[in-house]
Amino acid sequence: MQNNSYLSSAPALLGGLSLRNRLAVAPMSRMQGQDDGLPSPDTAPYYARYARHGVGLIITEALYTDDIASRAYFNQPGLATDRHIEGWRPVTAAVHAEGSKIFAQLQHAGRLAEPGLNRLVLGATGRAATGTTWQTGAANPTPTAATEEQIEEIIAGFAAAARRALAAGFDGIELHGARGYLIHEFLNDGNDRGDAWGGSIENRSRLAGRLLESVREAAPGLPIAFNYSMYAMDEYAYRPRAELAEMEAIFRTLRQAGADILHVSTRRTLRPEPWGETLAQTAARSAPGPLIAGGGLSSLAECERALAWPGIAMVALARPFLANPDWIARSQAGQPIREYTPGMERQPLLS
Repeated sequence: MQNNSYLSSAPALLGGLSLRNRLAVAPMSRMQGQDDGLPSPDTAPYYARYARHGVGLIITEALYTDDIASRAYFNQPGLATDRHIEGWRPVTAAVHAEGSKIFAQLQHAGRLAEPGLNRLVLGATGRAATGTTWQTGAANPTPTAATEEQIEEIIAGFAAAARRALAAGFDGIELHGARGYLIHEFLNDGNDRGDAWGGSIENRSRLAGRLLESVREAAPGLPIAFNYSMYAMDEYAYRPRAELAEMEAIFRTLRQAGADILHVSTRRTLRPEPWGETLAQTAARSAPGPLIAGGGLSSLAECERALAWPGIAMVALARPFLANPDWIARSQAGQPIREYTPGMERQPLLS
Protein backbone atom coordinates (compact mmCIF):
# COMPACT_ATOMS: atom_id res chain seq x y z
CA MET A 1 0.00 0.00 0.00
CA GLN A 2 1.27 3.44 -0.89
CA ASN A 3 1.93 5.85 1.97
CA ASN A 4 0.42 9.10 0.80
CA SER A 5 1.00 12.12 3.01
CA TYR A 6 -1.57 14.26 1.18
CA LEU A 7 -4.38 11.74 1.56
CA SER A 8 -3.45 10.26 4.93
CA SER A 9 -5.72 10.00 7.92
CA ALA A 10 -4.25 13.18 9.40
CA PRO A 11 -7.06 15.75 9.77
CA ALA A 12 -7.36 18.48 7.16
CA LEU A 13 -8.92 21.89 7.73
CA LEU A 14 -11.42 23.49 5.36
CA GLY A 15 -13.43 26.57 6.24
CA GLY A 16 -13.08 25.84 9.93
CA LEU A 17 -14.04 22.17 9.55
CA SER A 18 -11.74 19.31 10.51
CA LEU A 19 -11.82 16.62 7.81
CA ARG A 20 -10.20 13.18 7.76
CA ASN A 21 -8.30 13.96 4.53
CA ARG A 22 -8.16 16.28 1.52
CA LEU A 23 -10.37 14.27 -0.84
CA ALA A 24 -13.94 15.26 -1.71
CA VAL A 25 -16.70 13.61 -3.71
CA ALA A 26 -17.71 16.26 -6.24
CA PRO A 27 -21.38 17.00 -6.93
CA MET A 28 -22.90 14.58 -9.44
CA SER A 29 -26.36 14.74 -10.98
CA ARG A 30 -27.67 11.36 -9.83
CA MET A 31 -31.42 12.15 -10.02
CA GLN A 32 -31.89 11.12 -6.39
CA GLY A 33 -35.17 12.93 -5.86
CA GLN A 34 -38.73 11.71 -5.77
CA ASP A 35 -41.53 13.59 -7.53
CA ASP A 36 -41.94 15.93 -4.56
CA GLY A 37 -38.19 16.62 -4.26
CA LEU A 38 -37.63 14.40 -1.23
CA PRO A 39 -34.44 12.32 -1.43
CA SER A 40 -35.09 8.70 -2.37
CA PRO A 41 -34.67 5.96 0.25
CA ASP A 42 -31.34 4.98 -1.35
CA THR A 43 -29.82 8.41 -0.83
CA ALA A 44 -28.61 7.90 2.75
CA PRO A 45 -26.82 4.58 2.09
CA TYR A 46 -25.48 5.96 -1.20
CA TYR A 47 -23.68 8.90 0.40
CA ALA A 48 -22.78 6.89 3.51
CA ARG A 49 -20.98 4.39 1.29
CA TYR A 50 -18.53 7.08 0.13
CA ALA A 51 -18.01 8.10 3.75
CA ARG A 52 -17.44 4.51 4.82
CA HIS A 53 -14.73 4.22 2.18
CA GLY A 54 -12.87 7.17 3.66
CA VAL A 55 -13.54 10.43 1.79
CA GLY A 56 -13.18 13.60 3.83
CA LEU A 57 -16.04 15.60 2.29
CA ILE A 58 -19.13 14.82 0.23
CA ILE A 59 -20.95 17.50 -1.76
CA THR A 60 -24.50 16.59 -2.73
CA GLU A 61 -25.88 16.77 -6.21
CA ALA A 62 -27.49 20.15 -6.92
CA LEU A 63 -30.61 20.80 -4.81
CA TYR A 64 -33.30 23.14 -6.08
CA THR A 65 -34.28 26.06 -3.86
CA ASP A 66 -37.90 26.96 -4.72
CA ASP A 67 -41.00 25.60 -6.44
CA ILE A 68 -41.29 28.52 -8.86
CA ALA A 69 -38.45 28.30 -11.37
CA SER A 70 -35.39 26.64 -9.82
CA ARG A 71 -35.73 22.96 -10.76
CA ALA A 72 -33.18 21.95 -13.37
CA TYR A 73 -34.09 18.32 -14.18
CA PHE A 74 -36.60 15.59 -13.47
CA ASN A 75 -36.06 13.69 -10.21
CA GLN A 76 -33.88 16.45 -8.83
CA PRO A 77 -33.95 16.53 -5.03
CA GLY A 78 -34.58 19.82 -3.26
CA LEU A 79 -34.46 21.92 -0.14
CA ALA A 80 -37.43 24.01 -1.22
CA THR A 81 -39.96 23.08 1.50
CA ASP A 82 -39.79 22.29 5.19
CA ARG A 83 -40.77 18.68 4.39
CA HIS A 84 -37.39 18.34 2.70
CA ILE A 85 -35.63 18.94 6.02
CA GLU A 86 -36.91 15.64 7.40
CA GLY A 87 -35.92 13.90 4.20
CA TRP A 88 -32.31 15.00 4.45
CA ARG A 89 -31.74 14.43 8.18
CA PRO A 90 -31.20 10.65 7.78
CA VAL A 91 -28.72 11.38 4.97
CA THR A 92 -26.53 13.74 6.99
CA ALA A 93 -26.75 11.43 10.02
CA ALA A 94 -25.62 8.45 7.95
CA VAL A 95 -22.61 10.34 6.58
CA HIS A 96 -21.66 11.60 10.04
CA ALA A 97 -21.91 8.10 11.47
CA GLU A 98 -19.22 7.02 9.00
CA GLY A 99 -16.90 9.89 9.97
CA SER A 100 -17.26 12.29 7.02
CA LYS A 101 -18.76 15.75 6.44
CA ILE A 102 -21.40 16.69 3.87
CA PHE A 103 -22.27 19.97 2.12
CA ALA A 104 -25.60 20.80 0.45
CA GLN A 105 -25.12 22.29 -3.01
CA LEU A 106 -27.89 24.81 -3.81
CA GLN A 107 -28.83 25.56 -7.41
CA HIS A 108 -31.22 27.60 -9.52
CA ALA A 109 -31.66 26.15 -13.00
CA GLY A 110 -32.25 29.42 -14.81
CA ARG A 111 -32.65 29.01 -18.56
CA LEU A 112 -31.26 25.43 -18.49
CA ALA A 113 -34.37 23.99 -16.83
CA GLU A 114 -35.96 20.96 -18.48
CA PRO A 115 -39.19 22.12 -20.20
CA GLY A 116 -42.34 21.47 -18.20
CA LEU A 117 -40.74 21.36 -14.75
CA ASN A 118 -41.38 24.89 -13.53
CA ARG A 119 -44.13 27.48 -13.62
CA LEU A 120 -41.62 29.96 -15.08
CA VAL A 121 -38.33 29.78 -16.91
CA LEU A 122 -36.15 32.66 -15.75
CA GLY A 123 -32.77 33.80 -17.00
CA ALA A 124 -30.43 36.73 -16.74
CA THR A 125 -31.58 37.74 -20.21
CA GLY A 126 -34.41 36.58 -22.41
CA ARG A 127 -32.11 34.55 -24.66
CA ALA A 128 -32.44 30.76 -24.75
CA ALA A 129 -29.42 28.53 -24.23
CA THR A 130 -28.13 26.89 -27.38
CA GLY A 131 -28.64 23.22 -28.11
CA THR A 132 -30.74 20.77 -26.14
CA THR A 133 -31.20 19.81 -22.50
CA TRP A 134 -28.87 17.14 -21.09
CA GLN A 135 -31.54 14.90 -19.56
CA THR A 136 -34.30 14.59 -22.16
CA GLY A 137 -32.69 16.12 -25.25
CA ALA A 138 -35.48 18.70 -25.58
CA ALA A 139 -34.86 22.12 -27.05
CA ASN A 140 -33.76 24.55 -24.36
CA PRO A 141 -36.72 26.76 -23.42
CA THR A 142 -36.87 30.47 -24.07
CA PRO A 143 -36.64 32.21 -20.68
CA THR A 144 -38.00 35.46 -19.39
CA ALA A 145 -35.40 37.89 -18.10
CA ALA A 146 -35.84 37.96 -14.32
CA THR A 147 -37.32 41.19 -13.01
CA GLU A 148 -36.01 43.00 -9.95
CA GLU A 149 -38.86 41.51 -7.92
CA GLN A 150 -38.15 38.00 -9.20
CA ILE A 151 -34.44 38.37 -8.42
CA GLU A 152 -35.35 39.24 -4.83
CA GLU A 153 -37.59 36.15 -4.70
CA ILE A 154 -34.69 34.01 -5.97
CA ILE A 155 -32.43 35.39 -3.24
CA ALA A 156 -35.11 34.70 -0.62
CA GLY A 157 -35.42 31.14 -1.94
CA PHE A 158 -31.71 30.50 -1.47
CA ALA A 159 -31.85 31.92 2.06
CA ALA A 160 -34.79 29.68 2.97
CA ALA A 161 -33.01 26.64 1.50
CA ALA A 162 -29.89 27.51 3.52
CA ARG A 163 -31.95 27.61 6.73
CA ARG A 164 -33.30 24.18 5.88
CA ALA A 165 -29.79 22.87 5.18
CA LEU A 166 -28.74 24.00 8.65
CA ALA A 167 -31.79 22.36 10.22
CA ALA A 168 -31.16 19.14 8.27
CA GLY A 169 -27.67 18.76 9.73
CA PHE A 170 -25.47 19.69 6.77
CA ASP A 171 -21.93 20.78 7.63
CA GLY A 172 -21.75 23.47 4.96
CA ILE A 173 -23.43 24.96 1.91
CA GLU A 174 -22.17 25.32 -1.64
CA LEU A 175 -23.68 27.66 -4.21
CA HIS A 176 -23.76 26.27 -7.75
CA GLY A 177 -22.30 29.17 -9.72
CA ALA A 178 -21.10 27.12 -12.67
CA ARG A 179 -21.94 25.56 -16.04
CA GLY A 180 -24.47 28.05 -17.33
CA TYR A 181 -27.13 27.77 -14.66
CA LEU A 182 -28.68 30.96 -13.33
CA ILE A 183 -25.89 32.31 -11.11
CA HIS A 184 -23.29 31.53 -13.76
CA GLU A 185 -25.36 33.16 -16.52
CA PHE A 186 -25.51 36.34 -14.47
CA LEU A 187 -21.71 36.24 -13.97
CA ASN A 188 -20.83 35.61 -17.63
CA ASP A 189 -20.06 38.51 -19.95
CA GLY A 190 -23.04 37.59 -22.14
CA ASN A 191 -25.19 39.14 -19.40
CA ASP A 192 -25.80 42.48 -21.08
CA ARG A 193 -28.76 43.56 -18.98
CA GLY A 194 -29.10 47.32 -18.87
CA ASP A 195 -29.80 47.54 -15.14
CA ALA A 196 -27.79 47.04 -11.93
CA TRP A 197 -27.64 43.26 -12.50
CA GLY A 198 -25.77 43.20 -15.81
CA GLY A 199 -23.16 44.78 -18.04
CA SER A 200 -20.10 45.55 -15.95
CA ILE A 201 -18.33 42.86 -13.96
CA GLU A 202 -19.46 44.64 -10.79
CA ASN A 203 -23.09 44.42 -11.85
CA ARG A 204 -22.82 40.86 -13.16
CA SER A 205 -21.39 39.77 -9.81
CA ARG A 206 -24.18 41.41 -7.83
CA LEU A 207 -26.45 38.36 -7.69
CA ALA A 208 -23.64 36.06 -6.54
CA GLY A 209 -22.69 38.56 -3.84
CA ARG A 210 -26.25 38.98 -2.60
CA LEU A 211 -26.73 35.21 -2.50
CA LEU A 212 -23.55 34.70 -0.47
CA GLU A 213 -24.66 37.37 2.00
CA SER A 214 -28.19 35.99 2.35
CA VAL A 215 -27.04 32.39 2.78
CA ARG A 216 -24.51 33.39 5.43
CA GLU A 217 -27.19 35.28 7.36
CA ALA A 218 -29.63 32.36 7.06
CA ALA A 219 -27.16 29.67 8.13
CA PRO A 220 -24.77 31.30 10.61
CA GLY A 221 -21.80 29.18 11.53
CA LEU A 222 -21.81 27.03 8.40
CA PRO A 223 -18.94 27.46 5.91
CA ILE A 224 -20.11 28.72 2.52
CA ALA A 225 -18.49 27.48 -0.69
CA PHE A 226 -18.97 28.78 -4.22
CA ASN A 227 -18.58 26.43 -7.19
CA TYR A 228 -17.31 28.18 -10.33
CA SER A 229 -16.42 27.01 -13.83
CA MET A 230 -15.71 28.94 -17.00
CA TYR A 231 -17.56 26.56 -19.32
CA ALA A 232 -21.32 26.18 -19.54
CA MET A 233 -23.50 23.17 -20.34
CA ASP A 234 -24.54 24.81 -23.61
CA GLU A 235 -21.17 26.42 -24.40
CA TYR A 236 -18.24 24.20 -23.50
CA ALA A 237 -15.76 26.52 -25.22
CA TYR A 238 -16.92 29.64 -23.39
CA ARG A 239 -14.17 32.01 -22.27
CA PRO A 240 -14.72 35.56 -21.07
CA ARG A 241 -13.39 38.15 -23.50
CA ALA A 242 -11.14 39.64 -20.81
CA GLU A 243 -9.91 36.15 -19.78
CA LEU A 244 -7.35 36.49 -16.96
CA ALA A 245 -8.47 39.94 -15.81
CA GLU A 246 -12.08 38.76 -15.59
CA MET A 247 -11.19 35.58 -13.74
CA GLU A 248 -9.17 37.50 -11.18
CA ALA A 249 -12.00 40.00 -10.70
CA ILE A 250 -14.63 37.27 -10.26
CA PHE A 251 -12.58 35.31 -7.73
CA ARG A 252 -11.75 38.44 -5.71
CA THR A 253 -15.39 39.51 -5.73
CA LEU A 254 -16.64 36.11 -4.58
CA ARG A 255 -14.12 35.96 -1.76
CA GLN A 256 -14.87 39.52 -0.63
CA ALA A 257 -18.61 38.84 -0.77
CA GLY A 258 -18.23 36.06 1.76
CA ALA A 259 -17.25 32.82 0.03
CA ASP A 260 -15.29 30.92 2.69
CA ILE A 261 -14.32 28.31 0.10
CA LEU A 262 -13.88 28.60 -3.66
CA HIS A 263 -14.53 25.37 -5.57
CA VAL A 264 -13.03 25.67 -9.05
CA SER A 265 -14.27 23.13 -11.62
CA THR A 266 -12.57 22.57 -14.95
CA ARG A 267 -12.40 19.72 -17.41
CA ARG A 268 -8.68 19.31 -16.65
CA THR A 269 -7.50 20.59 -13.27
CA LEU A 270 -3.82 20.22 -14.14
CA ARG A 271 -4.00 21.85 -17.59
CA PRO A 272 -2.79 25.48 -17.74
CA GLU A 273 -5.08 28.07 -19.28
CA PRO A 274 -3.83 30.22 -22.19
CA TRP A 275 -2.48 32.78 -19.71
CA GLY A 276 0.02 30.28 -18.33
CA GLU A 277 -1.46 28.91 -15.10
CA THR A 278 -4.36 26.64 -14.21
CA LEU A 279 -7.70 28.13 -13.24
CA ALA A 280 -7.24 26.84 -9.69
CA GLN A 281 -3.84 28.54 -9.50
CA THR A 282 -5.42 31.79 -10.71
CA ALA A 283 -8.05 31.55 -7.99
CA ALA A 284 -5.49 30.74 -5.28
CA ARG A 285 -3.24 33.61 -6.30
CA SER A 286 -5.87 36.31 -6.83
CA ALA A 287 -8.24 35.40 -3.97
CA PRO A 288 -6.28 33.64 -1.20
CA GLY A 289 -8.20 31.33 1.10
CA PRO A 290 -9.47 27.74 1.20
CA LEU A 291 -9.89 26.32 -2.30
CA ILE A 292 -11.16 23.04 -3.77
CA ALA A 293 -9.91 22.07 -7.22
CA GLY A 294 -11.63 19.50 -9.37
CA GLY A 295 -12.07 18.18 -12.88
CA GLY A 296 -10.35 15.42 -14.82
CA LEU A 297 -8.36 14.03 -11.89
CA SER A 298 -8.17 10.24 -12.01
CA SER A 299 -5.15 9.04 -10.02
CA LEU A 300 -3.52 9.61 -6.65
CA ALA A 301 -0.47 11.02 -8.43
CA GLU A 302 -2.63 13.66 -10.14
CA CYS A 303 -4.29 14.52 -6.83
CA GLU A 304 -0.87 14.91 -5.22
CA ARG A 305 0.25 17.27 -7.97
CA ALA A 306 -2.76 19.53 -7.46
CA LEU A 307 -2.54 19.43 -3.67
CA ALA A 308 1.11 20.43 -3.82
CA TRP A 309 0.18 23.80 -5.30
CA PRO A 310 0.01 26.68 -2.80
CA GLY A 311 -3.52 27.42 -1.67
CA ILE A 312 -5.20 24.17 -2.76
CA ALA A 313 -6.91 22.75 0.32
CA MET A 314 -8.76 19.82 -1.28
CA VAL A 315 -9.33 18.06 -4.56
CA ALA A 316 -12.74 16.85 -5.74
CA LEU A 317 -13.37 13.83 -7.97
CA ALA A 318 -16.61 12.62 -9.54
CA ARG A 319 -16.31 9.88 -12.15
CA PRO A 320 -13.60 7.85 -10.37
CA PHE A 321 -15.81 7.69 -7.27
CA LEU A 322 -18.94 7.02 -9.31
CA ALA A 323 -17.30 3.97 -10.86
CA ASN A 324 -15.39 2.98 -7.68
CA PRO A 325 -16.93 4.00 -4.34
CA ASP A 326 -13.81 2.43 -2.75
CA TRP A 327 -11.46 4.34 -5.10
CA ILE A 328 -9.15 5.46 -2.28
CA ALA A 329 -8.41 1.95 -1.00
CA ARG A 330 -8.13 0.54 -4.51
CA SER A 331 -5.74 3.28 -5.56
CA GLN A 332 -3.55 2.98 -2.49
CA ALA A 333 -3.38 -0.81 -2.83
CA GLY A 334 -2.65 -0.70 -6.56
CA GLN A 335 -5.80 -2.67 -7.34
CA PRO A 336 -7.63 -2.43 -10.68
CA ILE A 337 -9.77 0.68 -11.10
CA ARG A 338 -13.10 0.32 -12.85
CA GLU A 339 -13.35 2.77 -15.75
CA TYR A 340 -16.21 5.25 -15.92
CA THR A 341 -18.48 4.66 -18.90
CA PRO A 342 -21.10 7.13 -20.14
CA GLY A 343 -24.47 6.46 -18.58
CA MET A 344 -23.23 5.32 -15.19
CA GLU A 345 -24.80 8.41 -13.64
CA ARG A 346 -28.22 7.17 -14.75
CA GLN A 347 -27.84 3.75 -13.11
CA PRO A 348 -29.37 2.98 -9.70
CA LEU A 349 -27.61 4.71 -6.83
CA LEU A 350 -26.35 1.52 -5.24
CA SER A 351 -25.52 -0.48 -8.36
